[in-house]
Amino acid sequence: MNIIFIGCIILSILQSILFWNKNTGISLLIFILPTILFLAYILLKNNKIQNKKSLLLSIPIILLCSTYFIFNNNLFRFLNFFVILGLFLIMIIWSTTDNIKFKFLISKMLSLLFNPFRYFENVFKSFKSSTLQSKTKIQYLFKIIKAILISIPLVLIILALLISADSIFEDMFGFITDFIGSLFENAKIVDLIFRFVFIFFVFMYFAGFILNVIDENPKYTKIGENRENSENITEYFTVNTILTILNIIYLVFSVIQFVYLFGGSYRFDSNFNYSAYARQGFFQLMFVSLINFIIILISNKPNKSKKYNKYTVIMNILICFFTAIIIISSFFRMYLYELEFGYTYLRLLVYFSLITELILLLPTILYILKQNINIYKSYIIIVTIMYLVLNFANIDYIIAKRNIDRYFEDPINNEIDFSYLKYNIGTDGISQITRLLDTSDSEVNIQVKNYLYSYKSKLNSENLSLQEFNLSKFKAKSLLNSLNITKDVDLNYFY
Repeated sequence: MNIIFIGCIILSILQSILFWNKNTGISLLIFILPTILFLAYILLKNNKIQNKKSLLLSIPIILLCSTYFIFNNNLFRFLNFFVILGLFLIMIIWSTTDNIKFKFLISKMLSLLFNPFRYFENVFKSFKSSTLQSKTKIQYLFKIIKAILISIPLVLIILALLISADSIFEDMFGFITDFIGSLFENAKIVDLIFRFVFIFFVFMYFAGFILNVIDENPKYTKIGENRENSENITEYFTVNTILTILNIIYLVFSVIQFVYLFGGSYRFDSNFNYSAYARQGFFQLMFVSLINFIIILISNKPNKSKKYNKYTVIMNILICFFTAIIIISSFFRMYLYELEFGYTYLRLLVYFSLITELILLLPTILYILKQNINIYKSYIIIVTIMYLVLNFANIDYIIAKRNIDRYFEDPINNEIDFSYLKYNIGTDGISQITRLLDTSDSEVNIQVKNYLYSYKSKLNSENLSLQEFNLSKFKAKSLLNSLNITKDVDLNYFY
């Protein structure tokens, strides 16, 4: 099977050299000669040639191909393409069939032309199985290259998130994203990328074409137990390579967190702003931690090979450790951000999500070590409990209390965002908002009085039935009615 893949790779590269962004000339003749020879060799080797006389059709095919560099008639250049293709398909059908019937010829030609697309999966399986049957150094090198290529998209996504989350990390590794961006700005590089993609597609088509010709139900799609074991080894080799690369990236990032964020160290650059640095990137880091959970669940599968399985366990434990550091870093950044700008629903939900993720690490570690824990059931239970805690935590009350506490601690530097409280906090936070009646800031005092007066009027105007009874509204109504609130200015601050 290796000879098929090697031949298809050579032909796919040859077609790119001869035809990519070039007019057709002698290139067609140069391409068709090795193609016919290679196909004839494969058919002979697999005992598929039933009629050797059919190979005589290669003569008119070669002659027609030679017209592309002998003449320059646009009509025949157009027509000859379809004639050459038709003769080529007829030659294959005729050579592999004892008795060819004209009425079935068109359908067989179309089948031969389009069936290769159905064999793409078989190409992957055959290429993978033939690779696993060899233990040469070249094949091991191929495994490494394959693992690196698979890990590139994931690594780029995580690098992009970490770079946008941390300015120090950006200074160290920002050149990577800049380089990738410059590649796509360069038209030649983009052309090269598409060229490689097209080479890969042509290889897949050529391989599918040959597999379709030599056998309609190829035996190579059946993978035995020995091959399955080899596939598992290759799969874990790839997984462990990806985990190793990610852990190296996370190690560098974690060192930066301990030196600059948790340690509060300043760089020698006098323009370095520690507080601004600490308050960036909490959302990106939260997404990175979620990606890590997915990676662990996908990669942590039991394997017969103890060596590969043990290494995977170690790598996944390290991923958990670095994920904990990332979560704590994100939490600390959000805390510093909240100190300056106060509480909002989104910021509290980020806290909640990060704490939930930190708790989820515990069953995840047990899952990695024991393999017999129902990890998804554990996740559902933890997330459900945390969601119940969130519901009964009285978020409106917490937001109002923390923002008002922050305001009274330093009214000059910590301005109160009363508009946010007014439009986002319901009756649960009314008891805290009434504390702002004691503020010395006359503008804030007027806004609060008008807001509470409007809310009081609204609640008193509601004629709720017994079925509509709400404890929060009842408490807020009782509190507001107990206060002597008047409307200081004729402004409609609410509703």
